Amino acid sequence: MEHQAIITTALSFINAIRREIGEEPLAAFPRGSLKGPAAQCPVERALTAMVMLQERRIVFCYPWHAAAAAKIWGVPFADPLLMSVAMPDAIHDFADAFRRGLLPDLLE
Repeated sequence: MEHQAIITTALSFINAIRREIGEEPLAAFPRGSLKGPAAQCPVERALTAMVMLQERRIVFCYPWHAAAAAKIWGVPFADPLLMSVAMPDAIHDFADAFRRGLLPDLLE
């Protein structure tokens, strides 16, 4: 999948969650970082979450985010105690591309 398509698809998934919890949709992803302790994927910043790429799950800081993701994305909880859900392919593809440096326009 071409990089812009990856970004557009992932952003639509993120905005579906934001709408469900009553937050404004984003016009674009926030910038992320690949360096040091500040390393954070744009998905993590957009949803206040932690992307566990190898485990294919997202750990949310807020239970209402996790519940909205499970509902809207139609994915199961991966670990309800940690408020994590299985990661949809669109989010996995985006996070993987970002971490491999294929989305340089999204770097701080």
